[in-house]
Amino acid sequence: MSVVVQYVVRPNPGTDPAKITELAKEGAVLWRKHGGKVTYWTVAVGEVGNRVLSITFENFAAYGAAVDKMGEDKEVRAWQAKRMKAGYTTWVRSNMATEIEI
Repeated sequence: MSVVVQYVVRPNPGTDPAKITELAKEGAVLWRKHGGKVTYWTVAVGEVGNRVLSITFENFAAYGAAVDKMGEDKEVRAWQAKRMKAGYTTWVRSNMATEIEI
């Protein structure tokens, strides 16, 4: 059963979209380093302009292992501090979903 985690953010007024994307790329490298399959989206209908970082794992065990490794990774903590200090976006929501086979 696949697991997907999504982080949705809204760009803060006046922020250069390229700067937001650059930080997302840095975060994607860290998730991939720890086993996640990362995709990045811009919302085109509904909450137009929001950005979505989506990370997929084979199962909960793979997700848990990745989160454990990220919690111990100094690069992850440094990136999180950099992202917070930059202030480019505002958190909207996070989602975790599990696949239902049909």
